[in-house]
Order: sequence, then structure tokens, then C-alpha cells
Amino acid sequence: MSRGRPGWRPVGEHMLRLDVRQLHRRDCLRPGLAFSWSWSWGDEPAGSISIFTSTDSIRLMYGTKDGEQVDELVGLDLTPCHFGGARTWFLCPRCARRVGVLFGGRRFWCRHCHGIAYAVENEDAMSRLLRRSNKLRERVKVRAGTAYPVTFKPKGMHQRTFDRIRWQIQKLESAFWMAAAERFNITV
Repeated sequence: MSRGRPGWRPVGEHMLRLDVRQLHRRDCLRPGLAFSWSWSWGDEPAGSISIFTSTDSIRLMYGTKDGEQVDELVGLDLTPCHFGGARTWFLCPRCARRVGVLFGGRRFWCRHCHGIAYAVENEDAMSRLLRRSNKLRERVKVRAGTAYPVTFKPKGMHQRTFDRIRWQIQKLESAFWMAAAERFNITV
């Protein structure tokens, strides 16, 4: 599956996801139910499927973009929890791996069968540095990006914690600028 740059894989965050935990929280896994599940991107509908439940499986019925009608049986598995109860899992229809999320494409399979990466797996070193820095900036309530200084400690945060986070941000952003200078062949 090679589109774009070498090593590129489709990103799971941009695909339709069917999450067993979400279905369980909404009490949609009880045997004998029939309902439809839909997704949207913003205000635009992105897809929908019909789901029929039984004791040990769910049946997914949907149409693909090219008009093919799919009727797919997905097994369910239960594992006991340490403090009682049980956790429900999907069994991938292709590889029978126990998973929490199935991703929609032509079929609903696990991320391994679809060859899906998380968004961070397609990032280069500079993007990773900037993402990590912005995540720390979020913790100290400063705007993302290297143009905004980290000066004021958020109310309720210990000074030592703030100083440590600020030092980490400076270290990450320094590494980002060094990598940028190297990439664009700029000498200091």
C-alpha cells in the first residue's frame, strides 16, 4: 500500500471507526437489537451501517462506494475483568484477532489487516518535536507554536512543575530549530 512518500500508510484517525467500547456504553450489544450507526465529518454524513446483534456476534450490513452490498458477521469475545464483570471485544472478521476497534474501508477489519498507522507514525522528526512541544504548551495554557513565549505559570500549578515543563519546551523547540536549520542547510 504505497501512496505518497515511502512508508506511507493510511491513517486511522481519518477512517470510519466502529468501537466496541462505545457500543457497550450505549447498551447496543444486547442480543436481538437492530439499529443503524452513522458517522459524520463536521456536518456532512460520512457513512452508515445497519447492525444486528446476537449473543456472540454482530452482523454488519452496508453498501460500499462502488455499490457492493456487504453482509459481514463479526464475532464477539468476552474476557473477565479483575474486579468483576467482563470486557467485550470484536474478533476481526479477517484474522480473528481480538480488537476494540474495527476500521471501515471496503470491509470492517482491524488496523493490522487494513495496514493502518496512527497519525504520529507518518510524522517526520521535526513534526514530532513540534507536536510534543505543543502538547506541553497546552499543559501550561500557552498558544501552540514557537513564536509565543512561555512566561506565566497557570494558577494552581506548582512552580517546580512549571519550570520543568518550560525547560522541556525550550529543549524540544531548540531541537526543532536545529533540525530545521539542518534540513534547509542554514549555518549558524
